[in-house]
Amino acid sequence: MMRTSMGILIVILLLTAAAPGFCWRVFPLVSYSSTNGFLFGGVASHNMMPPFRPFAFSTMAYMYTGGSLYAGPELLFPAGPGMVRIRAEYSVNKSKKFYGWGNGGDGDVYAEYESENQELSCSYNYTPSFSLMLTGGGRLLHSTAYGRQDSPLWSSSPSEAYGSIWTAGPYVHLRAAFPSFLEGYTSLDLDHQFGGDHSYSKAELALACFTPITPYSIPALRLGISRHFSSASTPFQLLPSLGGSEGLRGYSDGRFRGDWSVLANLEFRQRIFSLRLDEEVSMDFGIVAFGDAGQTADDLSELRWDGFHLDAGLGARVGIPGGATLRADFALSPEGLGIQIGLGQLF
Repeated sequence: MMRTSMGILIVILLLTAAAPGFCWRVFPLVSYSSTNGFLFGGVASHNMMPPFRPFAFSTMAYMYTGGSLYAGPELLFPAGPGMVRIRAEYSVNKSKKFYGWGNGGDGDVYAEYESENQELSCSYNYTPSFSLMLTGGGRLLHSTAYGRQDSPLWSSSPSEAYGSIWTAGPYVHLRAAFPSFLEGYTSLDLDHQFGGDHSYSKAELALACFTPITPYSIPALRLGISRHFSSASTPFQLLPSLGGSEGLRGYSDGRFRGDWSVLANLEFRQRIFSLRLDEEVSMDFGIVAFGDAGQTADDLSELRWDGFHLDAGLGARVGIPGGATLRADFALSPEGLGIQIGLGQLF
C-alpha cells in the first residue's frame, strides 16, 4: 500500500474513469497545501484484483509546486503457488518538521529540514492455507536529511546519521486469519537493516477485526504495538515515529518518536453507492467515520493509559476500477486538521 501525509487545508479530488473496455485506469489528483503549494498528480491501476494474471500494477505519483514530490509504483504477478511483489518508492520532502525525541514535546516547537528517500523491495507471498499468509523478501533503503535548521532539538535525537546512507536487509510478514465466526487477522512483521556502521531492527505485532452489520456497513478495529532496536545506529530519516502517515491521522508526520509505539484505529465503513461504467466495471463510493489513539515511549514501562494522543474524523473511499481503493481522511486533533491521501484501506 502507498500512502502520503500532506497537511492539506483544501483537497479537490478529480476522478475520471478510463474509457470502458480499457484495462488501465487513470485518475488525476489536484490539491493545495499551505506549506508546499499546489499538488498535481494521479493514480494509475491495472488488474488489481486476484489472481493478478498476467500481472497487476498500481501507482500514485505527484509533485508540489513547492518542490516536494513522490512516486510509488508496485508490480505483482503470480509465480508458482504464490505471488511476487516488486515495489519502489521515491520521495523528496521540503519543510519537514522534527519535534524532538520523546512522547510529549510541544507541538509548536520544532526544527525544519529537507529529505530525500528511496526504497526498493521484492517479496514472495505464499498462502499455504486459507487462514495463513507468509511473506518473505528483501528491502534496499536510501535516505538523506539535509538543510537542517539550527535548533537545540537536534541534540535530543539518538542518531547522528544525517547524510546519504544506504542500508539493506530481509523482512518477514506473517498473517493468520481468525476462525470463520470472526472476521479479522493477527500479523507479525520482522525487519532488519544493515550497511556500513548501521544495523537496526523492528518488530511489530497487530490485531485487526471486522464485524459486518450488513455487506455495506462494517465496523473495524486495529490494535498494534511495535519495538525499534538500535536507534543510535539508525539513519535519522528511518528512526521510528508516530503521526499522520503512520496511522495517527490528526497529527503531523513524525510528530511523536520513541522506540516503543502503540496505536489503535477504530473505523465505521459505510458504502454509499456504486457507479456502473459498463456491464463489468463499476466504482464504489463510501464514507468512513474513525478515531485514532497512539503514543510512543523509550521503554515499555513508560507507556501509560493517560498518555494516548487522540484524533477523530471522516474519510472518503473510492473503489477504482481494476481493484484499487483511493483513500482520503480528514482528522481533527488538539493540534489541528490532518489530511491523509493514499491507496488502499489503512488496514
